[in-house]
Amino acid sequence: MKRVEFCTAAFTAIANFALFAVKLYVGVSTGSLAVYCDSINNLSDTASCILALVGFLLLAKMDEKRSARLSALCSFVIGSFVFVSGIYFIYNGAERLFYPTLVSYAKRYAVLIGATVFVKLAMGFLYIAVNKKHPSAVFRVLTLDSFLDCAVTLTALAGFMLVNKVQFAIDGIFAIIIGSVITVGAVKTLLHEARALINDRY
Repeated sequence: MKRVEFCTAAFTAIANFALFAVKLYVGVSTGSLAVYCDSINNLSDTASCILALVGFLLLAKMDEKRSARLSALCSFVIGSFVFVSGIYFIYNGAERLFYPTLVSYAKRYAVLIGATVFVKLAMGFLYIAVNKKHPSAVFRVLTLDSFLDCAVTLTALAGFMLVNKVQFAIDGIFAIIIGSVITVGAVKTLLHEARALINDRY
């Protein structure tokens, strides 16, 4: 196992958990479903990074063919985490449409959520830099997920900022949009890694 891979996965696991804590605080404090869903997405990312850590530990003890297969398997499991999160967001968004609740907007919270976009963006570029020197299916999936998360957070932020201007359960709609985007991205990852696993086997 290369030290840089382990350190990258460990650092981003901590960073993602910090983002989860920040967004959860904002989501609970304001009642924003979109922000809350985004926080759960970061919790899923934390689990993905921890899985990557375990994977890198195991990869160090395997030959090239077995390590490639394990890498694809880890990526498939990470994609499964993301897929479940997406379905969860869609369900909660639909529920919010039927049972709307009050969302309290505050500019300081909007700024805080906006800042997390840049953190995720930095993670994406970090994954790209590491993947260039140490190519890995796991880092490719995490890179895609990081940039997708930027779009997800921007969507959540838009929903949060519009909630006081639109007299409707706009928060639920944005949660559904977030869930749909995440689910589609996860399905693409799952199909890609499933093909890799099948081709490697047969």
